[in-house]
Amino acid sequence: MSTKETSRRTRNNDQGAVSTRMSSLNYSSTALVGTARDKAFGVAQAARDFLTPSSFPDWTAPLTHLESLTTVMFSPLAAHPVYQSESLARALQLMQQQQRQRTSSSQSGSTVSSELVLQGARQAWPSSSELLKAEIPESNAPLSLFQGFAATYPSLANSNPAPTSHKRSRNRRKKHGGSSSSIADGETGRSLTQKIADREQKMRESNKLQKQKSSTANEINQINMQIEELVNKRKSLETKWAKLEAKEQQLLLTIDALNGSIVAVEEDGRDSDAASSRTGIQDEADSEDEIYERGTCYKTLEGHADDVLCVDFNHPKGILVSSSMDGTVRAWDLHRNRCLGSLEGHTSLVRCMQLDNACLLTGSEDGSIKQWNLTAISPAPTPSSTSSAATSAVSSGRSSPELASNDDNMLPVLNDCCVGNLEGHHAEVTALFSDQTMAVSGANDKTMKQWDLETQQCVLTLDVMWASNSAGSGSSSSGWRAMKSLDQWSLDGLHSFFEPSNFVGALQFWNFALASGTIDGKLRMWDLRTGQAHRTLPGHTGPITCLQFDEVHLVSGSADKTIRIWDLRTGSVFDTLNYSCPVSSLQFDASRIISSNTTENIDIYNRTSFQHTTLQGHTGPVNSVRFRDGVLASGSSDGVVKLWAL
Repeated sequence: MSTKETSRRTRNNDQGAVSTRMSSLNYSSTALVGTARDKAFGVAQAARDFLTPSSFPDWTAPLTHLESLTTVMFSPLAAHPVYQSESLARALQLMQQQQRQRTSSSQSGSTVSSELVLQGARQAWPSSSELLKAEIPESNAPLSLFQGFAATYPSLANSNPAPTSHKRSRNRRKKHGGSSSSIADGETGRSLTQKIADREQKMRESNKLQKQKSSTANEINQINMQIEELVNKRKSLETKWAKLEAKEQQLLLTIDALNGSIVAVEEDGRDSDAASSRTGIQDEADSEDEIYERGTCYKTLEGHADDVLCVDFNHPKGILVSSSMDGTVRAWDLHRNRCLGSLEGHTSLVRCMQLDNACLLTGSEDGSIKQWNLTAISPAPTPSSTSSAATSAVSSGRSSPELASNDDNMLPVLNDCCVGNLEGHHAEVTALFSDQTMAVSGANDKTMKQWDLETQQCVLTLDVMWASNSAGSGSSSSGWRAMKSLDQWSLDGLHSFFEPSNFVGALQFWNFALASGTIDGKLRMWDLRTGQAHRTLPGHTGPITCLQFDEVHLVSGSADKTIRIWDLRTGSVFDTLNYSCPVSSLQFDASRIISSNTTENIDIYNRTSFQHTTLQGHTGPVNSVRFRDGVLASGSSDGVVKLWAL
């Protein structure tokens, strides 16, 4: 027998065995289905018998729906929920009773069916690969299985009709040309991947656009806030502008009223002078309108009991203030030639002062600086011919009267004039300079301080010792030791004005430029914006006692008996004036330099003709000179203040 024949017979035997197993299995399955159907019909018959109209006289509805209920319960495609009620529960109890009765009679039949089922289970099922290779028969029925199911249960079939069409199209694709279907699937897969990638890209772009929109919205909000802030600021500035305009109008009206008052006072003074001359009454102000020769002392202010240390005035017919070693600071009315009163508040001597219009600053040895408003002083009464209670006398230089004795108890105290205190120095205040809004002071605590006159607060402190040591010059320390005391200058005729020694002898500022002269004989130029000394002018061999500068020149006086004129453009000495005594005070303008050198005389140096002129009249060393509008005021150790015509 050949090999092919043997293979054919073996394959036929296998197919016969498979057919026999399938037949046995079909028979067993048919037997089980039949047994289950019989039991279902038995249950339905029992339920029908139980639910008869005789058992439930009130229930007259037909019971034919129980057959459909049985069909639904045992149909493999049924999906309806089975609801249990009280009647159905009784029917199930009756079915269980009948089943127990029939158990004994149907034992033989169930045993046979069980054996058939076991035999079918023992037979092997065909493999999945063989089942997949088998051809699917084409149905000739006009309706498919799912269409019939949809016709029977439309409520369940209508919920998802799409899978039927999808399965049918999928089977058709499998039956008609698998290769073309695979190609279509590949193209569909590639297009889907591309679409997913495009969707991700678009989502990223959308997120980016959302962020840009959010950022733009934030910028718009910030701009809106800035606009609102600027609008509010503009409103506040407009309000401030309106207030300033109103204040300016009030000031203009006040200035006009003051101008009219000044004119009236001057006319009244001329009328009173004429009236006094007509009545033969000698008035102390009868020579005010006279024109004096240059260098003539036309007025003497007597009243201080000791040396006059410093003087200043604001107008030839305004107010003059003087301080003395007697511990008093007096205010004088130059128009009515009377002493207005005493400015009390300091606990020690006042060694420096600055009078600007009606604002007066005084620096004392008690370390304090006081600010005064002289407009609060009430005008002094006009003296009468019979008045004998005058506290001070004003005389003409030509008559040279005897100095009247003074009763300090009769001198009025001007307590309402003090408007503020500038406190911060820890030693004697020896130098002072101020303008409308700012002041700078120097003291023996080796510092200079800048003050805000509106808030009366110190805004800057300059340490002179630190600035000198940081300059890096080796001779600076020896210079400080050499100038530590003024004992060596006492032999040259220095008087009480230099006792105690002034560490900061003089200072002046203009805008942010500050010039200071100290005990080491050096001039320093400071920048008030940075607080640094950017230039040092060495040259004097003694302490600096006074200085003044303009746009081009700086003039300084020293205890070394010289006055030096410096060119600020080059930092060199332009000219030097030599004297026989230490220089105590000076002031200059474009044509002259007026100075006092601790003698009874006042020196006037003509900067054009280079000639010196001397004013004589004091009986003691002159300690302070100030001139304004053609009038020179000088304070001396003889206790008087003199006014000179220049």
